[in-house]
Amino acid sequence: MIKKIMVGVLAVSFLSYGGDYVKLKKPPKDLDKYYPPASENPVFLYNMYTASTSFTGMFANIKEGDWKNAQKWAESLRKAYLKVGKMVPKWDKFLRKNEINKLVEAVKNKDVNKIKKYSQIVGQSCSSCHKKYMLPVKIKYHYPSYDLVSIEDPVSGNEYGIEDYMKKITNDYKLVKVYSSDGKFKKALKTADNFSKRFKALTQMCSECHTNKIVEDVYFGEETENALKALKKAIVAKNNKNINKQMGAIGGTCYKCHNVHEVPIMMKDKLSK
Repeated sequence: MIKKIMVGVLAVSFLSYGGDYVKLKKPPKDLDKYYPPASENPVFLYNMYTASTSFTGMFANIKEGDWKNAQKWAESLRKAYLKVGKMVPKWDKFLRKNEINKLVEAVKNKDVNKIKKYSQIVGQSCSSCHKKYMLPVKIKYHYPSYDLVSIEDPVSGNEYGIEDYMKKITNDYKLVKVYSSDGKFKKALKTADNFSKRFKALTQMCSECHTNKIVEDVYFGEETENALKALKKAIVAKNNKNINKQMGAIGGTCYKCHNVHEVPIMMKDKLSK
């Protein structure tokens, strides 16, 4: 019986979206004050952790027949669950307050059938909110912002925000192809040198979050270094076929990073407006 209860609750806790599109709802403005930079720590997330851990603690102890600790965790769950409505008044009306109280009472009375009934109702209210808001909340509050990150341009010596810096390096990349295709190999070589310097300087940004050498080696390691050198040699040799080959290899490295970071940051920008 206890196993069935746990399976039932887990079944309604997964995030899922139906239909032919995913609709992102902007999180309530009240959430802003519970996440950085307004709050030093993501305190709303901590409350979610408390609720989730309490659910697990309650069921684990029921399964073991430890009703005293099961009741302790049930009361902890109720406290965290009701706190959601206090922190975000817009969500208070969606809470199943009567049912969470009855769940605690059922645990106190060791009533397995009622525990099953009310835990599923409470769990469903949680998953319903997660279904609407978990993805946009993660993007808006958990995905890092690049707004305060800047890079010193090794070509001009100026400092740029990420967007402006990426425009410069992208322009260099395209001009290498343009100049080499037009037979202007001297300009292509100078632009390739600028691109190479700016590309390597991206480590200034990456090191803000990626504090080990693994990521740096993947994107800026020997393979990429060899491609950058081979590109310059191909330009000197006026070998457009090899130029395009090396540009493709370098572009593939750029694509890997963009594929991870670009979409979330675009969504974050939309959700933050």
